[in-house]
Amino acid sequence: MTTPTPPAAQAAVAPLTPHQRIVLRDLLHQLWCDRVLDITTLAVRFHENEDSDVAARLAKVRRHLVDVEAALDRLESGSYGKCDGCDRRIPFEQLEADPQERYCRRCRS
Repeated sequence: MTTPTPPAAQAAVAPLTPHQRIVLRDLLHQLWCDRVLDITTLAVRFHENEDSDVAARLAKVRRHLVDVEAALDRLESGSYGKCDGCDRRIPFEQLEADPQERYCRRCRS
């Protein structure tokens, strides 16, 4: 009698293709540009009127920019697309939806 293979172990995720890496790099670069623009806009608004809501949004966008920069660094170093929790590959579709993702669906939940 054989035991069924758990669903998580059934489908191995293929490594990213060169084309997929380019797509993800472009998405990350666009996110980086968007976050820098957001930071600039929010910083100007904050300096005009030191509003705590604007300060909180500015801090959140800065953290997001750090996440995007970390993803770009991982892409450059070759460690991009591997889960920080279990070291398995993260599916391209998940990375495409959230390019700075660090965890697979299993570890994230």
